[in-house]
Amino acid sequence: MRGARWRFWGLCVGAGVLSILTGCASVTHGTTQNVKIETMTTTGKVVDGAKCLVSNDRNDVVMRSGDTVPVRRSGANLTIECTQPGFAPAHGQAVSRANVGMAGNILIGGMIGAVVDASTAAGYNYPSWIQLVFGEVRSVDRSAQSGEGPTAGIRIGTTEMASAPPVTPPKVAEAKPPEEPRPSAAPAKAVEPAPPAAPAPSQAIAPSSPPPRQSRPETRVSMDDLNGLLPGKP
Repeated sequence: MRGARWRFWGLCVGAGVLSILTGCASVTHGTTQNVKIETMTTTGKVVDGAKCLVSNDRNDVVMRSGDTVPVRRSGANLTIECTQPGFAPAHGQAVSRANVGMAGNILIGGMIGAVVDASTAAGYNYPSWIQLVFGEVRSVDRSAQSGEGPTAGIRIGTTEMASAPPVTPPKVAEAKPPEEPRPSAAPAKAVEPAPPAAPAPSQAIAPSSPPPRQSRPETRVSMDDLNGLLPGKP
């Protein structure tokens, strides 16, 4: 009976030491936390579907407003940037606070467990429901959250809508006037006219002498021949 009692107390002490060494928050809370992001207009109208970038020193998450996303716990603040066409951006800073598990480690003297929680960031909490307003920068503190309801935080600045990029008109090619001929570096030499060609010396053509006349043989007519030419007497 006495041995069983010592065994019981030994198990209790061992469980206590184990919980201190591992850290209360690391066991009960884990290293991630679900956070809901909600975006609103300045008049209080909820606008879901804005693109939000949620980041800290441990991870970055892209989500849509109105949804819940798991984020890594950290001792650093959570930065949130939400954009929606037609609205100025909504920015926010969620302040990280130590949770109950971390406080329990310190109260019972479990400094080793507190160190474990700090190294894993399991001992910190962000607001679980964060409300941001388009056109404003807000600081949202976990200590201001009541229960699990939304936390609007405090406005600490404003944002402006991004201006549309200027429209560049299309470039029109301008017609260039014809370029004037540029004078050459060396002045052109004047071309001297060629001297007229000297007329070829005319050759004197000697007048041709008439062909020599052929001498005709002299024909002598005798009286008998003449008498033969005359008509006869009757």
